[in-house]
Amino acid sequence: MEISKSLIGARLNNKQSTIKIGSTYLANNTPAISLISLDFPTGKRELINQIRPKTINEIVPTTVDNTDTKTEIANLAAYTQPIERLTGLTTLSDDRLVFVTTVSTQKGHHNNLLFFDGKSSKSKKLSGFQKCNCTVENLLAIAGDKLIAVVSLAGGIPPFELVEIDLKNGKVTSDSDLGLPQLPPNIRLSNLTLGPDGKIYATTLGMEGVTRLVQLDLDNRSMVTGKGKILSLSPLIFDKKLLQQDLFSLTFSPSGEVYALANPQYEEANSLFSVDLDAGKMTLLSKAEVDKITFSRKKDK
Repeated sequence: MEISKSLIGARLNNKQSTIKIGSTYLANNTPAISLISLDFPTGKRELINQIRPKTINEIVPTTVDNTDTKTEIANLAAYTQPIERLTGLTTLSDDRLVFVTTVSTQKGHHNNLLFFDGKSSKSKKLSGFQKCNCTVENLLAIAGDKLIAVVSLAGGIPPFELVEIDLKNGKVTSDSDLGLPQLPPNIRLSNLTLGPDGKIYATTLGMEGVTRLVQLDLDNRSMVTGKGKILSLSPLIFDKKLLQQDLFSLTFSPSGEVYALANPQYEEANSLFSVDLDAGKMTLLSKAEVDKITFSRKKDK
């Protein structure tokens, strides 16, 4: 599989059901994932319904290599049926894909990293959260293959915090030397993505109900907190209206084009959009039955 030639979409493979559904099994295994190539015909990127989706790989359930690692969990009586989610997808400099999957069971929330190089996969438990039952809601590889993530302290909803994740051992670090910004308690920050210029972008959804593009400025830190800043950019606009639902995913192509995965009209399938970074305007491209999207870091030769 040549990941670098496609916009990649990923979704949980619900057709490949797990026989063993005990909490211990779910905590130590990532679910099956389908990888979808979202190719554009040459010269047709501006046309709706011109994307040719194609399944390019199926990643089977993978057992973590650190099963003995203790994680921060507590019983959740409200969960009667396990709920698995694909919450993050990013690409390392060597073209490996990295996923985050979360599962909610009666015994708590579990988070796992999954690495896939096009042929084989391996996975690792995440641990070191400040509180019990945190969930990783977004993931991004930045310069030096450092992983940063958005963590929910309340099982998927605000308050959120930005953390760094160690690739080698899956440890979560809240007090990172990257100077990750401190997030307001009532703001949903998500859809981290890295531009070709090395700048980190994301979206926020606040109390006013408008989704907005933002930039994480890690260079010009606050004199008071020593943390980076969140710079507000354009609100997102679809069909001449302010977008009031969050995106599911946001990514840059190697040449600087911006793509978003969203479902603003609550349809059965998600849709892929191109995004004008300056104006925030979203243009519909095609349906895309995936949960997350990403591009390769490698340039095509």
